[in-house]
Amino acid sequence: MKRNERVKPAGLGIRIGVVFFIALGMLVLAAYIVIARNVQSMLTDYTLQLLQSMAEQGVTTVEYELRAGRNEIEELADSFFGQGEKKITVPSDESHPDIMRMSYITENQGAASDGRRHNILERADIVKAFSGESSIYGPYFNEDNEYVICYSAPVIQDGKIVGVLSMEKDGYYFCALIESIQFMSTGESYIINAEGTDIAVSNQEHIEWVNERYNAKRVLETENDPVTRSIMELEQKGLNGETGIGTYHWNDGLCYLAYAPIPSVDWVMLAGVREEELAAMTQSALYASITKSPVFNVCILIFLMLTGINIYWIVSSFKKTIAINTRLNTIANYDTLTGTLNRNSFHATLDALSNGQYRSLACIYIDANGLHEINNHLGHQAGDNMLKTVVEVLWRVFSSEDVYRIGGDEFVVFCQNQSEQEINGKCEKARKDLKEQNYDISIGIEWRDSNFNIKTMVNLAEESMKIDKQRYYQANGRERQIRVLDQKLEKMVREKQDADAFLSILASEFKGVYFVDLGNDTIRHLFIPGYFEKMLKESGDVFSKALTLYAKRNVTSRFRQEFLKFCDLGFVERQLDEEAGPELVYQKTDGEWMKLQILKFNTYNKNCRETLWIFTNTA
Repeated sequence: MKRNERVKPAGLGIRIGVVFFIALGMLVLAAYIVIARNVQSMLTDYTLQLLQSMAEQGVTTVEYELRAGRNEIEELADSFFGQGEKKITVPSDESHPDIMRMSYITENQGAASDGRRHNILERADIVKAFSGESSIYGPYFNEDNEYVICYSAPVIQDGKIVGVLSMEKDGYYFCALIESIQFMSTGESYIINAEGTDIAVSNQEHIEWVNERYNAKRVLETENDPVTRSIMELEQKGLNGETGIGTYHWNDGLCYLAYAPIPSVDWVMLAGVREEELAAMTQSALYASITKSPVFNVCILIFLMLTGINIYWIVSSFKKTIAINTRLNTIANYDTLTGTLNRNSFHATLDALSNGQYRSLACIYIDANGLHEINNHLGHQAGDNMLKTVVEVLWRVFSSEDVYRIGGDEFVVFCQNQSEQEINGKCEKARKDLKEQNYDISIGIEWRDSNFNIKTMVNLAEESMKIDKQRYYQANGRERQIRVLDQKLEKMVREKQDADAFLSILASEFKGVYFVDLGNDTIRHLFIPGYFEKMLKESGDVFSKALTLYAKRNVTSRFRQEFLKFCDLGFVERQLDEEAGPELVYQKTDGEWMKLQILKFNTYNKNCRETLWIFTNTA
């Protein structure tokens, strides 16, 4: 009897403990659900801000390319003298590899660099150029079904417009330009023109949107599709000059679409992502924390340990959330190349300064002279190094919190409560420090101690910079820049001569040796056969495209599919990141057996993805 009396309280205690443990588990689960929803909502908001920032970054990239094209045709027009039917001379491949065709048009006749004869006198950009303004037309499919974008500028002699010089470039280049403007795996971006027609896509799987001239408005004229209508309404907002994010339903899922106008040409940049991608990212941190929780036993000690673990988990989750938020803020507000504040931060600072109070304010507008020449002569890595050096000097002279990169080669610095003499002295020091490293900058300064209209100050500083830049080039700044670049090139050539001599001895075994940058799909070759050099030229010096042509024309069908994997530089990059040295033995259509080896170059890292590709004869 006494034994049964002892068992009953013990059983009751166990039952109470089980019930209490279940109740606590339900309470913890409810707390997790509430916290997870709040955290996910907060992360979703930050992620959507990042999506909008990506669209705006795409606008900046496209605007920079359009402005570079305008400047290029204006410079060519300034140095061009049309003489009747004479043949147009295309600039050399080294300085202008992306120009497909040049045309010179007068009111009575026209001539093209490739001898083509088409009447383009009535084309909108030609008409505008005859009125005295440079203009952009396209991208569009011309009379030869080539997808091109045209830049046109008037040719002026003795103060009169005597003709128009027009330059045609590959219109598909804008697809490559926005290829990186996409969010995770299912996101992508695209550009529409003023008529709402797709003119560029980031995902090559959807290139038919461009080739078939997809236009949501025209689709709705023949069929009333709700999804197309939702997309068209968001595109129309961008065409109306609005910037924002909207949603639409597609394939039984919700999609977010950010839109931002490209004002100089009335285009719109759009970037989209599916809701599942957002959910996957925002839930990952919380899910990882849960999966690391221990298995609990029903006892008092483990019960207390479980309570402590749950408290620790909640604190850790919040710390991870803060870390993610900090990372998102960095991506949205800092330039990925130089690490300085970006255009988004610049606009936020404009608003803050408009409401701020200070004794004096200086706006310093800076342009890196010769970036275009450095990119053409030494490659984009050298151009990136120049921009990084400019930022390092500006940080040292001013402050990292006051320097903004607002364009490809343009920077703005704000200085508060400093005298005009101090500002001038710092600017001259920055100019001097950069000149010692063989770099030049143009500077415009607007200093005030009253009447602080921030936007006006920025505009005036920019105008002063342009005057300083004009002064620089009038004083043979371009020739000086070219001399410095030529000295660097001469050193590179000397270093390359020994390699060329060595490879010429081994030419019978080595069929091709190339340095390939996986980041920007560019190539530097030590040893290249003539047929592959022609393929490179045919593909516009894009290595992956030339390699695809090689696979289709020179590799037997038995090995072609395997070889095409190596044309995907993302596949190669993943292989190298896994410490695997990708290689392939294959047979050419002429019966020759070859071996391809891919090695990391000695400077290979996350910022410089340069690799060595070696093709050898295995016979």
